[in-house]
This record gives sequence, structure tokens and C-alpha cells, in this order.
Amino acid sequence: MIQAILFDLGGTLDGDGLHWLDRFVALYDDFGTDLPRAVIRGAFDEAEQRAALDDEIASADLARMIALHVRWQLAHLGLKDPKLERHLIDGFIEPVRLAAAANAPLLASLTDRGLKLGVVSNGCGNVEELCADFGYKPYLSVIVDSRRVGLFKPDPAIFVHAAEKLGGVPGAMLMVGDSFERDVRPAKKAGMKTAWLQGAQTVECPEPRLVDVHLRKLADLPIALSSAAVAMT
Repeated sequence: MIQAILFDLGGTLDGDGLHWLDRFVALYDDFGTDLPRAVIRGAFDEAEQRAALDDEIASADLARMIALHVRWQLAHLGLKDPKLERHLIDGFIEPVRLAAAANAPLLASLTDRGLKLGVVSNGCGNVEELCADFGYKPYLSVIVDSRRVGLFKPDPAIFVHAAEKLGGVPGAMLMVGDSFERDVRPAKKAGMKTAWLQGAQTVECPEPRLVDVHLRKLADLPIALSSAAVAMT
């Protein structure tokens, strides 16, 4: 029987399966920049690399983190446009805040069912700060930030580490994530049950046998857990 649920953060607990890059691409398009996706991808990747090493971001809340990320993107693109900068920051943060407002009660309801909860994220050192900012921290028994523990997805060892921190066996745990390669595949290899948050778009599953639960949105998780088809004994 499932006794604990682990969640990814970026793309999962801050939304419904929508990758950060896709969010930024949409925001650039909305502003009318007409930048190719590959160019935006280059700026995004540069910002991600800087975020992984930056000392300030390691203690940043959501607002500060996204402000830094956007600043690095625009520096890479050679763009100095305060209106674009504000559009990207506000446009990214608003839906994340809405997701947090919906997901905090969801986590509360799961803990009320006697489940232990945790987060496993490829973070920048500030995953705990973000969980506190989103209102999630009171419901979490463990927060595993890759930068803090020196283990990174898709290494199954980070999931084994989380299981040990929870004090349970991986087979009694469910990992919920939006990335098949970084969440589903390694969590299954670590011996966990898996829930793949696919989002609104139809995506072909690389290996259906590795997925125990398919989710379109995170709000569907309680129903899935109650389903006889996913009793997970």
C-alpha cells in the first residue's frame, strides 16, 4: 500500500506538466519578439547554468529567482527592454502563484489521508525556500534539493536518498513528476511506483510499463489514488 508520495517541483508542483522553457517561449511570443525557439532555448540554458552555480539564487524566493533568471536570459540575448523584462517576470510568476494556491490544499488533503509527502527536485539550492514560499512546507516530511545533497536526476540514487529520509521502502512510495526521463524512469529503477504528469498535450509514452498512474493535471491525483485500478498494493 502506498504510504508516501514524492513530488517533483519545477513543472509539477508549480504547474501542470508545463516545462519552464515552454512557458518562457510562450511569453516571448506573446510580447511579439519573434525570436526562434532555438534562440530562446540558448538563453534559457544559459540562465539555467548560471542558476545552478549562483550564490544569491540558492536562498531566493520565487520572485527573486525568476527576476535573476530573466535578467540572465536577456543578457544572453543582448536585449535591454524593461517592458519585456517585466512581461516575462510577471507572466511567469502569476500562473505559478495560482498553481500554489490550488496545490497547497491538495497536499493538505493527502496528509489528512495519512500519507507522508516529500519533494525531490533538481534545484538551485533554494527548493526549501520555494516550498515555504508556496505554502507547501508544513505538509512535507522531506525536501531533497539536488544542489544541497549532491545527487541529481536522473540518477536513481536521489530517489533512494529521499526514501531513506522518509524512513520507508521505495516500493511503498509514489513519485509524481512531469518528466518521463528525469522522474518516471529513475524512480521506477529505484523501486518506486510512478505517476506521470503529462499535462494538457497528448504525448506518446516511451515505455507504458514504467507508468503506474497517468495524470493530465495534478488535481486528478486523489481520484487516481482512490481508483481500484491503481490500488497499489
